[in-house]
Amino acid sequence: MHIFSIPGKLEVSWNPEVFAIIDTWTTYHISLEDFRNAVLVKGLDHAKANHGKAWIVDSSKAVGVFSPEIQAFIGSDIFPAFAKNGIKYFITINSEVSTLTKLTVNRYKAQVGPHGLQLVEVASVDDAILWLKENAA
Repeated sequence: MHIFSIPGKLEVSWNPEVFAIIDTWTTYHISLEDFRNAVLVKGLDHAKANHGKAWIVDSSKAVGVFSPEIQAFIGSDIFPAFAKNGIKYFITINSEVSTLTKLTVNRYKAQVGPHGLQLVEVASVDDAILWLKENAA
């Protein structure tokens, strides 16, 4: 189910079977305001209303890097908000196309643990959904 998009940058969808938001990134070249609106407003509001428990970030086709401002915002605001609102699992699918994007993902993944989220790394969105079906409480 489609929730929100920023054309050419991000598609946000919902998988009701596993109670998961799925962010599919095309590029990490995005403003902090657009990032905040997509994740904290559109995505998290939908997750809260539907008892979301997982957030899947598909960067497999993404290029670029998040700005230092967004990287800091992820640690200071995003992960605490996820934990506060019932998100238990943060699942990443790394970039197949950009080494820089992989570094960006690795930077924000390092911030997951202190907020009580379980980090899971898989090869595809299908693998993420399967993992949730088999492991999520």
